[in-house]
Amino acid sequence: MRYEKRPFIWDIMEANPWLSVLFIIFLQSIFTMDYRSLWFSDEVRYADVYTQMKDAGHWLVMYLNGVAYPDKPPVYFWFLSLIDTLTPADGISVFFLGSALSAAFFLLSTVALARTLGCGRKTALATGLVLLSNIFFIGIAHYSRMDLLFGSFILWANICLYKGFQNRDSGRYFLWAFGFMGIATLTKGPLGLIFPLLTAACFLIWKGKTKLLRDKSLLKGLGILLAILLAWVVGALIVDGTSFIHNIFYKQIYQRAVSSFHHEEPFQYYLIAFPLAWLPWTLAIFAAPLKQIFSIDHWVKVTSQRKSTQNEGRDWAWIMFISGFVLLTCLSIKVLIYILPLFAPLAMLTARGLLGEDGQEPVLDSKKLWIAIAGFYLLLAVAAPFAEVLIPFDITLHGLSFTVLIMGLAGLSLLKFKDSGAYKGLLVMTAAMLLWLQPLALLTLPSLDPLMSPRQTGEMMKEYVAEGSYPMAHKIYSGIFTYYAGTNIHETSDLKEIAKVLEEKDNVILIMQKKYYDRWEDKPEGITVVNEQFISDRPYMLIKK
Repeated sequence: MRYEKRPFIWDIMEANPWLSVLFIIFLQSIFTMDYRSLWFSDEVRYADVYTQMKDAGHWLVMYLNGVAYPDKPPVYFWFLSLIDTLTPADGISVFFLGSALSAAFFLLSTVALARTLGCGRKTALATGLVLLSNIFFIGIAHYSRMDLLFGSFILWANICLYKGFQNRDSGRYFLWAFGFMGIATLTKGPLGLIFPLLTAACFLIWKGKTKLLRDKSLLKGLGILLAILLAWVVGALIVDGTSFIHNIFYKQIYQRAVSSFHHEEPFQYYLIAFPLAWLPWTLAIFAAPLKQIFSIDHWVKVTSQRKSTQNEGRDWAWIMFISGFVLLTCLSIKVLIYILPLFAPLAMLTARGLLGEDGQEPVLDSKKLWIAIAGFYLLLAVAAPFAEVLIPFDITLHGLSFTVLIMGLAGLSLLKFKDSGAYKGLLVMTAAMLLWLQPLALLTLPSLDPLMSPRQTGEMMKEYVAEGSYPMAHKIYSGIFTYYAGTNIHETSDLKEIAKVLEEKDNVILIMQKKYYDRWEDKPEGITVVNEQFISDRPYMLIKK
């Protein structure tokens, strides 16, 4: 086995991989608690859901813009309330602290998964560093939504299921596993139980151990899961009646799986989107032994050894990733964020392939990998100055020179250390992402607020409402202006209804997309456009009567 000298800092970090990844995510997040406005679309909508939960007491059934919101269960919003209560965070810092803590939890869960699946501290640390240098993960760690918390519970369900199948004293592990599935389901939805159960079933089939499915402890665990879910369903029935439950089980679960009413994408969506989201680690394909991967003899050998106990942890990780990917591909609704739970096993497999494990040689060529990623960093450095030119809006992006400098130095550093092995390259990538994030968060992202946040229009509406105007909106993504407007908004897609309100009321403030305003025939008299703002990719008109 080849010998590779490890940097002194690596030995310190490896001694406690959990604290190491926590310290890095702390450094990535410490200056981002109140650094920009909330963005379109989910951040502002979830902020309104949380506000309505706190102010109106909607603790079991969430509300958005004053209307029952069946899309999301309550656990994430309870989590935000806990942060609001126990920490000094206030206002939008509650949401960003929630993102940072969710990312920390996901990292700890990923390291715990790696350790549970048989990885030593070396590979467990590298697993966390792979995530901390993935651009998509870093972005979600600084965007307010529940997916990282959701994914963390899924990971712990996998950890407990794996331990249960490896342990004679399996009962307590299965109880915990189904408990985590229940909490995951009440964080975002049924994928919280489908992901772990699918992994477990496929693993037992692969290993020829389906008789373990007859373990009575699994039935007890299922009872725990049903008790958690039924407690919420009964509470929701009492609070909001049967229409909400019908919406949950039919529209939000059945229709999304079979014939989604939104976010419907072609079958190959994740085949294109996932490699982009996994950058820069997607480039590991150039360092992989492709000749072996495409060898029939290799797969015959893998199949013949499938019942061996030597690589059960590795097999669980591969099955966790592949089964989850196939499941998502088969669903009608396809959203990129759904892939996050798959990042953990893939990060572990990437780290294991790069460093080796259990006395095995690394299967990834670190030199080829660092050259490929260096090229990616240098490409980002070259492309960054053109970002402002490519955005077709009148907006000034700040901090691009820092992006060029940091990405350029990171690329050159990887080229310099390309022959030094895996450890230095991982540390260079971790440091690069940490340094790159600071000007990005403090300068570049806040400068995108006029384009990405409905704050400007929402706060103007708030001023008009304070002066007595009646707030309305036509054909918008529900709830995107409510948080900053500070009030529920009468939303409708019926122009006749709007015309009637304008006729009956003297003071009205109305928001609608420019394309609908331009198509509006027989506009009522006395209306004036007082503001126009591009939000995300479309212009919105603020109209006053």
